[in-house]
Amino acid sequence: MKDWVEILMAYREGKFARYFHGLTPRLLIGASQIPLGEVFQNEKTAYNITRQIFEEMKNYNENGLVVTSNHCDINHGPIMQFTESEWSEDSIGTSFEIIWKSYGHEIVLGDFGISPYDRDVLNTLVD
Repeated sequence: MKDWVEILMAYREGKFARYFHGLTPRLLIGASQIPLGEVFQNEKTAYNITRQIFEEMKNYNENGLVVTSNHCDINHGPIMQFTESEWSEDSIGTSFEIIWKSYGHEIVLGDFGISPYDRDVLNTLVD
């Protein structure tokens, strides 16, 4: 898997200039797969990997950065970003259940919302 931290850091550094408030969890999940956008073998694997990455995001607390979320009306669910803040149990501002309800079906189908623009940016990141 590609490191979701690297992807979210690239967003923070302005490499995903088309997006103003964060990246969707489904994009982060799909972009973390090798090869890029690889479809999961089954729903259980998709669920478990999504849960693992969510827990890593929820507990991330390095160099003064934590993962936070905003609700996106366009995507009808949370979008993620790094924020300079004190970490707390609730810093992420969402739950796995909300993410899975918002994006789970698409994640299982391999519909990660990775556009050609996203693919170009992701391909510049070093594994």
